Parts: sequence; structure tokens; C-alpha cells
Amino acid sequence: MVRIDAQRTGIEPFLDEGDSFMSVFNALFIIVPILFIGVVVLIIVLVVVNSRRLRNKGISPLATEAEIVADAVRGSAAQRSGAQPAASSAQTIEARLAEIEQLHAAGKITTAERDAARASVLGTL
Repeated sequence: MVRIDAQRTGIEPFLDEGDSFMSVFNALFIIVPILFIGVVVLIIVLVVVNSRRLRNKGISPLATEAEIVADAVRGSAAQRSGAQPAASSAQTIEARLAEIEQLHAAGKITTAERDAARASVLGTL
């Protein structure tokens, strides 16, 4: 209960020792920093989780959204055209040439067919 004393002026009449205003102020003085720290910790956790997800997918966490979209567009265009990435391209060409040699050694294709197939594979370079 708030008492009004005619001899006290300003805010002093409202700030008695048992007043709820001070207890609310003290509670806010404790709660607000705790909430702030909690939000900062949550943001840090979300950044770490998202960067790990991106790294697991082979994307640099520091890449801009435009770079990620450009890489995705290039990848889908290469898939549509049937092109293969350069890293696996050499490995695939070697495997195809080895397969052609095995077919020729087994007598399943002639020398002319082998030469034509090798020219076709080497022409994709």
C-alpha cells in the first residue's frame, strides 16, 4: 500500500522500503542480462550448426548466397547437358578406355571398332 506523506516531495513517497517498484526493478535488472546472454548463446549455436551442415554438403560456410546459387545452377546445367565434373572426368575416361581394351582383348569388338571407340572417348576431352 502506498502512503502519501504531505511532507515528502517528488518520488520519495512512492519508494518506501516495502514498495513493489524496487523489487520489480531489481528483478528486471537480473532478468534482462540473462535473456541477453541466452540470445547471444542461441545465435552462436545456430551459426555453428549451420556452418557444419554446409561443410558436410561441401559448401563453404563463408560463401555468399549468390555463389551458392551460381554453383547450383552450373551443376544443374552440367547435369542436363550430360557433362561430368572435371575431377571425375579423367577417371571416367581412363575407366572407359580400359573397358574398351577389355572388350577388344575378349574378342567382342574388332580393332576398327576399338579404334573408333577410343577416338570417341578421347574426343570428349
